[in-house]
Amino acid sequence: MRKRVAILGSTGSIGTQALDVVSAAPERFDVVALAAGGGRPELLAAQAIEHQVEVVAVSQATAAQDVQLALYAEAQRRGWATGDHRIPRLLAGPDAATEVARTPCGP
Repeated sequence: MRKRVAILGSTGSIGTQALDVVSAAPERFDVVALAAGGGRPELLAAQAIEHQVEVVAVSQATAAQDVQLALYAEAQRRGWATGDHRIPRLLAGPDAATEVARTPCGP
């Protein structure tokens, strides 16, 4: 059974390394949620689309629009205009990472 994980600080050095580990063992892990500050919206969007996460969170509410636009741009770049793919739900604000930490990762 694959482990469902949420990555907090996904755009930082430890977060990107955690995603590298997940990518190296896709048969073992599903990333269900990502959280970041919001200062690197393009990277966060690329991570979210690549791992097909359910939820993306940014702590800077002012970054929400940039992240949303980056998500749509990345999805379009990868040909997600049609098909079975969904844009992740976006949470923004100081409590967004807490909500991601509460994301059920069980079966």
